[in-house]
Amino acid sequence: MNAIIETMTIKSKPKNLLEGEGEKTPSNPQKTPQSVEGFLDQMGVDTEKRGKAIYVYADSIETIKKILEKMPNPAENEYVIIPLGSVNGYNVFIMSTIRGVSIRIGYGRNSIPYSTQLSTIIGKLEKVAKEIGIQTPKNTKNLIEA
Repeated sequence: MNAIIETMTIKSKPKNLLEGEGEKTPSNPQKTPQSVEGFLDQMGVDTEKRGKAIYVYADSIETIKKILEKMPNPAENEYVIIPLGSVNGYNVFIMSTIRGVSIRIGYGRNSIPYSTQLSTIIGKLEKVAKEIGIQTPKNTKNLIEA
């Protein structure tokens, strides 16, 4: 039996970008390296490698937008997580894989329980997604409203 132990401590406290905490002016990279980690180092953002994931702790929505515009795709076996913050126990983050970028809502390790706060969170996410430029795929059907 093999066991993998990872340190779950965060090097620096990530900003809660859903609540609109401080916006800072991000640094502009001069050229884009081939690897995701090299690119993020050049951007000057706090990162942490945990297993196959690279956690990126951005300080503003504008920084996230620049990262997503210029960041090379992660390798097949890795992904990038950008925490946006938490509201009433729901954790919201951006996940970037080789296949694409998505905004996700998490609630611990279990499925997400319904709460009236979800509509508030989704409203904020729509605003953030529009600012960042994440679009839903074209020609998809909304089976919930159909």
